[in-house]
Amino acid sequence: MKVLRLVSRETPLDCIACVILYKNPAWMIENVISSFLDTNMNIKLYIIDNSPMPLIKPYPPKWPVFYHFVGQNLGYGKAHNWCIRRCEPSKYFLVLNPDVIISKGTIEELSQYLDRNPEVGMVCPMVLNKDNTLQYLNKRHPNLTDLFLRRFYVSKITVDVLKRRLDHYEMRDVGYKEIHEVPFMTGAFMFCRTHVLKKVGGFDPRFFMYFEDADLSRKFQNEGYKTVYYPYVNITHLWQRESQKRLTMALIFMISGMKYFRKWGWKLY
Repeated sequence: MKVLRLVSRETPLDCIACVILYKNPAWMIENVISSFLDTNMNIKLYIIDNSPMPLIKPYPPKWPVFYHFVGQNLGYGKAHNWCIRRCEPSKYFLVLNPDVIISKGTIEELSQYLDRNPEVGMVCPMVLNKDNTLQYLNKRHPNLTDLFLRRFYVSKITVDVLKRRLDHYEMRDVGYKEIHEVPFMTGAFMFCRTHVLKKVGGFDPRFFMYFEDADLSRKFQNEGYKTVYYPYVNITHLWQRESQKRLTMALIFMISGMKYFRKWGWKLY
């Protein structure tokens, strides 16, 4: 476990990560905290809690963690923006889901990759399920046809032409074994250059949840920075797929989708 070193506010940290909570179980919170802090880099973790009730003793007091109980559900992007506006200077900023476990060495290697590639503004590692199978989270820019197929037929598609279309949306034609640019980066783990993240204004607060990651990816690209998949390190994502399980989350997904297309243009296919 990392030992906290004193760093002056004038000296940028190597990396700040921000996790947004909403009624997450204690074991999940402990996993994401301990996996992020397992490094010798100068880092700090911000926990922004949108839950109805605050955590009780969420972590040992000597850990480099800042906990903020909001008292209301701000939504995913707004809660991250609270941290982006207030946190100490840092070289890199990690947008991190609470249901993620980071493999040891991932933060170091992604930092080194961005150090070597100044044209890259955001990078994401390989994302695995708990059983070490691959999650196909790299995506091309959204369109109405692909989103409809993913929402209603993702586990039922047998027609070859429809399956090929979804495979194309999830960039399976490019593959997940080599470094490549990704138009739509997953919001579960977005390793960003802090100055670019601040330049684009963080997340668009109009998105309560869903599509804020697609929107942020495009804002980075519009600033001339690449958004890149880096498969040589990995994280484990305990994916819940809430939008497909709960009617309320499905409704939020559709509303956010309409906001996204109004902003970036409607695209049928």
